[in-house]
Amino acid sequence: MNDLRMNNLALKDLRILDLTQVAVGPYTTFLLGFMGAEVIKVESTSRMDISRGQARPTPQGYRVYPDNDPGERPWNRAGHHIHRNPNKLSLTLDLSTERGKELLKKLATLCDVLIENFRASVMDRLGLGYEVLSQINPQLIYLKISSQGATGPEKDYGSLGSTLEQTAGLASVTGYEDRKPLMTNETYPDPVGGIFNVGVLLGTLRRRHKTGQGAFIDFSQREMTASMLGQEFLDFSFNARVAEPMGNRHPIFEPQGVYPCQGDDMWVAISVRSEEEWVGLCDAIGMPQLARNPRFETALARRRNRDEVERFLTNWTREQDHYDVMHTLQKNGVPAGAVLKGGEIINDPHLEERGFWDEVHHPEAGFYKQVTTPWEFSKSGRIQTTPAPNLGEHNEYVLSDLLGMTSQELYELEEKGVIGTFPIGAE
Repeated sequence: MNDLRMNNLALKDLRILDLTQVAVGPYTTFLLGFMGAEVIKVESTSRMDISRGQARPTPQGYRVYPDNDPGERPWNRAGHHIHRNPNKLSLTLDLSTERGKELLKKLATLCDVLIENFRASVMDRLGLGYEVLSQINPQLIYLKISSQGATGPEKDYGSLGSTLEQTAGLASVTGYEDRKPLMTNETYPDPVGGIFNVGVLLGTLRRRHKTGQGAFIDFSQREMTASMLGQEFLDFSFNARVAEPMGNRHPIFEPQGVYPCQGDDMWVAISVRSEEEWVGLCDAIGMPQLARNPRFETALARRRNRDEVERFLTNWTREQDHYDVMHTLQKNGVPAGAVLKGGEIINDPHLEERGFWDEVHHPEAGFYKQVTTPWEFSKSGRIQTTPAPNLGEHNEYVLSDLLGMTSQELYELEEKGVIGTFPIGAE
């Protein structure tokens, strides 16, 4: 990446106070960090981000650590934490203490954005809500990510991506026909919510650039997830039809599904959206006569004879490598994608060519490949990944360099448990 783009990072002058944890919030700041923002992740030794795991993990939880080994400081080695928190600084600050609250307020005067994903009333109860902080810094943009939003009878409900899939209605349409609902298995509301938040925040920053005014952003994960089901809501509103699970099928396209390939549990996804693509599929599998058969000429006809169409297609894919099927069909104008396992994704030649992965050396977890941003900018670059921070690693930088505190003051804060680098219960 050329120096000009690296010197013109989109958010290089932006400083963010990151009070988020688990997934949706950390993924939001993860993306902003790659765009050059200085992200200060705030935790405490008594309540660190739960994605760090436990101070003293039990053997049942070892699988979240590299080589199933928690090491001497497991809170710095947990996979979820390492994946979601690169390019950030770590500050520990106990916000249950008056001194901790005072220091956060001082930091808020130096920051452009504060992001948190606590339950709706937590920050207000601490005396650190938007009404308080905006008086201190009128230009502050406060992004509140919550389960149900900051108002309404359910505003204090908590959730995870898994429960949001239920309350937003997503689980009612994921799963196979005539079987129980299934989750997406990747807690869809979290990563998608993270990307939504980036867009919302960038729009608000543009508004502040024009007006000089800060803002409060009330982001409801449940409402965001429900907004992804617009087609289903419209169908019910206009036609009184309740959408049901249909597996990998489509109400119009045929064939569409995931088909077995050579090897153990290897698959390819295929979707035929038009008669031209159907002709391309028939040519690719060596059965051009199917395209001229009246029983398969239209999508409606193919749905009526779905079992036969599926048999022809499955007999062909089963004898092929999933990558080969993808490339063959794509060359014939048919949308198809190999279903990749974790190891295949990490070594996928397309992602490698686009520079999607960074090789990272974490001081406590070792070498690994880190995902980066799902986009590239033409006029600015992204930073090279710095590893996720150890707990409290940047206390001195934030408190001394930014707030001007002395070494003696930092020592006293640590003695009182306001800051630290070891979680309570680790010793």
